[in-house]
Amino acid sequence: MRDFILLAALVSVFPLILRAPVIGILTWIWITLMSPQREVYSFLAGFQLNFYFAVLTAIAWTFSKEKKIAPMNAITALVVLFGVWASITTYFALHYAFSYEIWDRTMKTLILTLAVMTIANTKMRIQAVLWVTILSLGYFGVKGGGFVLLTGGAHHVFGPENSMIEDNNALGLALVMILPLMEYLRTTSEKYWVRTCLMLAMGLTIVAIIGTYSRGALASLAVMGLFYAVKSRAGLIPLVLGGLVVLALPSLVPASWFERMSTINTYDQDSSFEGRVAAWRTSVNIAKERVTGGGFSSVNLDDVALAYPSPGSLTFGRAAHSIYFEVLGDHGFIGLVLFLMLLAAAWYNTAATLSFAKDRPELDWAAKLARMMQVSMIGFMTGGALLSMAYYDGFLIIVALTAALLLVVKKPLTQDALGRTVPVWRRPVEQDMRALAKPSGAH
Repeated sequence: MRDFILLAALVSVFPLILRAPVIGILTWIWITLMSPQREVYSFLAGFQLNFYFAVLTAIAWTFSKEKKIAPMNAITALVVLFGVWASITTYFALHYAFSYEIWDRTMKTLILTLAVMTIANTKMRIQAVLWVTILSLGYFGVKGGGFVLLTGGAHHVFGPENSMIEDNNALGLALVMILPLMEYLRTTSEKYWVRTCLMLAMGLTIVAIIGTYSRGALASLAVMGLFYAVKSRAGLIPLVLGGLVVLALPSLVPASWFERMSTINTYDQDSSFEGRVAAWRTSVNIAKERVTGGGFSSVNLDDVALAYPSPGSLTFGRAAHSIYFEVLGDHGFIGLVLFLMLLAAAWYNTAATLSFAKDRPELDWAAKLARMMQVSMIGFMTGGALLSMAYYDGFLIIVALTAALLLVVKKPLTQDALGRTVPVWRRPVEQDMRALAKPSGAH
């Protein structure tokens, strides 16, 4: 039954994509982040839906009046350069066939990143991308939080199978990343019921993060909370909400959860942390020996670990467990520099947005979003230091939105039909709404 409902939903979107490619991008994001085919159990289970919707969107985009080339900015340049360099490192990879599969997935993610930057050229479209991102990942936050409450936290919360957030640690970090964006939508939504639903979703998402049993996600949540307290001007509701969840922890989770979290204080004696350090050493060894690194996830392979030894390095293949060492081992020092420059460019975009929006009430929404993007990036970059999620689609979509947001706020002011001075983004928003409401065949 679930398969037929999902199929009906997907088929109903087809004509909308043909009329408005932006709908195709939103559907592509939804399928990429949520993997709805993993939530069904019949003929659509495991089906590669995102490929077909990407092709359909590309066709519709080709024949539309939409801009076809991503706007030139630092993010665009760095995404392209990183993609080119990753292609070179894959060609020279230690195990080409193994690295090629991850290269293929990463290239699709980079293409989606460029598409988001190109299509999200108005406030309405930026908001639409945010809503789809939040709904796609927030689904697992609400579902996971409910699971924890029903089971008393006796079991780990995991993401959808065969996805980048299947692992409990990866899911925990993805949920940490979207919390600030939920807060942005909550504070800027006009309807009371929307704000209430988002607040409840945030509470359940915090519970789900706790239920992942991920120490990295918990540490990331704490660091992000402190940064939010300094950066936010939206009130203390999220902090109070988090505090209430912490106070309720004894009734939410069993003693085993506290035992696992207590090992954060003795990380230097933890075998899993020692394994991470060993993987980092192996990644450094590979980068020192090879300009192009070992290729995607080469450190995961036993023979690679044995071929690049040093005191305390790996004796068998293991994931890098750090976005920074992951990129270093995969693509060498050049790849790491490009990756760090991409993060720096995203941060610059948010800082520049805050500068442009200063003392401009009509851009208050952009200032709030830029602050919450900074909080989100702090959470991801902190938690990512202990997880292999460098190429995660959800984070790269946020990176793309930082560029889109800056371009929107930098647009000069214009005048509406009544001669009132308004931001130029308001006019295309109205055009988008009229286009969607226009009957088929009308001129």
